[in-house]
Amino acid sequence: MRELELIKHIISRQSGQHPDLSCGIGDDCAVFNANLGEELLVTTDMLVENVHFDPSWHPPYLLGRKAISVNISDIAAMAGSPRFALLSIGMNHRFNNAWVKDFMDGVFSQLNFFGCTLIGGDTVKSDKLVFSVTIIGAAPKGNAIRRDGARSGDRVFVSGPLGSAAAGLQLFLDRDISINDYSSSLWPTLVRKHLDPTPRVRLAKLLGKNGSVTSMQDISDGIATDLSHICTAGRVKATLYSNRLPADKELYEMCREKGMDAVQLQLCGGEDYELVFTVKKEAVEKLRTEFRDQHRFQLYEIGVIEEGEGVYLQREVGEPQLISYQGYEHSP
Repeated sequence: MRELELIKHIISRQSGQHPDLSCGIGDDCAVFNANLGEELLVTTDMLVENVHFDPSWHPPYLLGRKAISVNISDIAAMAGSPRFALLSIGMNHRFNNAWVKDFMDGVFSQLNFFGCTLIGGDTVKSDKLVFSVTIIGAAPKGNAIRRDGARSGDRVFVSGPLGSAAAGLQLFLDRDISINDYSSSLWPTLVRKHLDPTPRVRLAKLLGKNGSVTSMQDISDGIATDLSHICTAGRVKATLYSNRLPADKELYEMCREKGMDAVQLQLCGGEDYELVFTVKKEAVEKLRTEFRDQHRFQLYEIGVIEEGEGVYLQREVGEPQLISYQGYEHSP
């Protein structure tokens, strides 16, 4: 698909216009209204072929969804709501008409679900498929949760199972599954969480309103790295307990069959796009009960913040092990 055809296709997919948008696709800049009483949140991320995804096993529809989801997850990490999106695409030979349609179907399925409007972007020719997404969001003034607020005594929580996406990736790397049979996998939850992650927008907004959450981060590179960011920003130490790390049942089943360490995947695998956050000690029970009974969210307490520095793992036997920044890292 040529550049002008792609732009026309994208414009044709727009359905309606966000009430805060004065001028969208079609001019040099988009124009939107900034509401009083809100803080704007802006994030951007890139997905590069054979670095962040392998098109030989990642269907274009699900890749389109993931390109949007991983960026919306950053807005969720600060307890915000996504409003507008910019999408830039580096196109190669894979960009035939059918591939484009499926990819953009995925993009718009997520944008529409989260009430986010595409307002512009760019297209270029590229040797590899490259997608750059920018999301503009907002949070009520004072509600955005930063990384630097954790204090000694706070408890560490996560919003859901860890390691599933990394396990799903391992299934593809080991050639246990292909793009043609991923829906019939023995471990469908693991495959789905790798191919189609879900950003935790609703939960994050509720946490932002709660008042007892002191810091928060989404888990994109593994909790060993993402909690390290929180500790570095707050100049504190965290100790995690291996027997408290939540996991999907399928993770344990796969690791038993393959002789893998489930805890290692939970700590270092990345792409869970769950939330890791810290909570004031005195508010833990009230928060846990409120979110379970009123909002139907199960929250998992997995560790404690202390004075010091670094992130440590306490297994059931042995001394605490330093795990700071041992999650996924892209090579330069």
